[in-house]
Amino acid sequence: MDPSQREENSLPLLRYDMLEFRPEWQFDDPDSGAYYHSGVVVNKLFFTSLGGDIQYEVAEKALAFVRKLFSDGVLRDCEYIRIADYSGVSKATINSRILYANTLNKLTEEYNCRPSVTYICGASVLLKTMLRIFSHIVSQRFFFVDSVDEAFRRINAHEMSGCVVSSESLVVTRKEIDEFAALCGHLLFEDTNVKSFSRDYISEDHPLNELYKIIGVLHNDLGELKQKEKDQKKRLEEALFEARSLNQKLIDEKRNVEENERVQQELIDTLKKARVEAESANKAKSEFLANISHEIRTPLHAVIGMTELLLESSLAKDQQYYADTISSSAHLLLLLINDLLDFSRIEAGYIDQEKEDFDMRRLIGDIMSLMKDSASRKRLLLDSRVDERLSFCLTGYPGYLRQVLMNLIQNAVKFTYKGMVSLHVTLLSETPEHVSLEFSVKDTGVGIAEEQLKVIFHRFTQIDASSTRKEGGTGLGLAIVKQLVTFMGGEVSVDSRQGEGSDFRFSLTFDKAGEAKADQSSADLSCRQKDGFRSSRSVDDIIRPHRILLVEDNVINQKVAQAMIEKIGYEIDIAVNGEEAVEALQQKQYGLVLMDLQMPVMDGFEATRRIRKFGGLASNARVPVVAMTANATREDRELCLRAGMDDYLSKPVERQVLLDMLQRWLPFKDEPGVET
Repeated sequence: MDPSQREENSLPLLRYDMLEFRPEWQFDDPDSGAYYHSGVVVNKLFFTSLGGDIQYEVAEKALAFVRKLFSDGVLRDCEYIRIADYSGVSKATINSRILYANTLNKLTEEYNCRPSVTYICGASVLLKTMLRIFSHIVSQRFFFVDSVDEAFRRINAHEMSGCVVSSESLVVTRKEIDEFAALCGHLLFEDTNVKSFSRDYISEDHPLNELYKIIGVLHNDLGELKQKEKDQKKRLEEALFEARSLNQKLIDEKRNVEENERVQQELIDTLKKARVEAESANKAKSEFLANISHEIRTPLHAVIGMTELLLESSLAKDQQYYADTISSSAHLLLLLINDLLDFSRIEAGYIDQEKEDFDMRRLIGDIMSLMKDSASRKRLLLDSRVDERLSFCLTGYPGYLRQVLMNLIQNAVKFTYKGMVSLHVTLLSETPEHVSLEFSVKDTGVGIAEEQLKVIFHRFTQIDASSTRKEGGTGLGLAIVKQLVTFMGGEVSVDSRQGEGSDFRFSLTFDKAGEAKADQSSADLSCRQKDGFRSSRSVDDIIRPHRILLVEDNVINQKVAQAMIEKIGYEIDIAVNGEEAVEALQQKQYGLVLMDLQMPVMDGFEATRRIRKFGGLASNARVPVVAMTANATREDRELCLRAGMDDYLSKPVERQVLLDMLQRWLPFKDEPGVET
């Protein structure tokens, strides 16, 4: 026996059950029914089983699984045997075969491997003919067998004979060649049925029969390509149409966006203009109200001042009644002016955001002092209670809280004809940093009907808006209360029954002042002043004369102030403008200056600034200057502070308020009961 043959017989046999079929190598197309199954004996045998209608698109999908097989490294740097089972293939296009052959060539080159021989199982005569052609493309030998078992038998037996059938000599006539050439022309330019042509003119055993079958396959492939080209052209035209439509939409959308941007810019410009106009209108409104308030307060100052002086004189009973009526009406007019001014400023957004330290007990005491006269005139009991646990200073908005409580108590006194009005402050909760308080203003007055409870906090709303109502008013008091309580972080509510009185309640949270947080055990803490004005007389050793310089251009106001001041016991000189005031202070010593703000020649602000700049007149440079003006806003107070003033009185000035201010800044040292 040949030694090489003995060596071949000693090689291990290859069997089907030695193949490894990994799931990621198997392809099945449920839509077409096509499949491509692969198995491998590593670096020795590559088995593939194909079936169904293998179109180009299906072949593309299947080859992805073939690439996965090669990338897994099971066929690398080797020469292997390939078995291809085509028994399940119903149809395969030329294009799909070309794609398959080219892909296998690239993969074998990439992974440095090649098939030494390929066994084709179950191939038809047509397939065999086509594979003979493709054997040149893939550069390998094909052997045709009937089944997979036969392929394994021949591999293990190393039998190569009889696998390839050589072509016999073919005799073809000239006419047949011409007909074949004509058929090729029809295939290119006409829709000729190749199968019917070959069936009519070519017998099964004719030498050109297989060639006609191949031409038929090419004809079908060509038809499919033409149809694909037609479909692609149609899709391209549709895509172009959609692209043009989309482009037009984009153009229209861009035009719309540009138009919207133009309209939006116009709107922004309009809003900016409207804002400027609104701010100008608000400013003009504020200035108008301030001017109107000033002009009304100026004569009202004379009315209230002179009426108070008149009431302190000896009057007959009927004269006393007339003077009381004038005083009451003047104070009601003052409340009306204050409400209108406050409401307009709140509506315009002029709310001071700066918090201040204050003593709640002192604030409640001041309110009770101011309201006791109006309550006693109606023979009402005015009562107040502050929670005993509230023994420390707070930080909040004392000015606004005072205004809210004053409005509620004034309302209660106004609509109560017998009984009492009470103000209670209750501590709800306390932390090291904050404290929550409930405020209650309760009366035994006429009460409020249930249907009116929902509207009483609306502006310009009266409980009784008829022409026969007993009490007057603007209907702004409760509207101001609601707005200020809301600003301070609370919500006001009312519990009332007609004929049984009312109970107005609200809760607020305050910060504890610095001293309170440091020592809560102290029962008497002095709160810091944050309004800019000093709370006591100037701390110097100069003994000031009890002569006051009144700087006022209005003759009536001069007479009122002079009468009130002289009746208290002070001497007074008068200057009609700021320039005269500066000259007077250079010539004489004064203990106090009462300064109006709006005056001809030189206003009160400039005059105060010049007084503070006095060089050699050190005593007059430090003389207390108190604004006494009908300008009643907080901004006016701040302007006074910046100009160097020490205190502020708002016209109309009541005699008691004036007396308290004079005792604070220029007390009589030798007068009993007056602190120095």
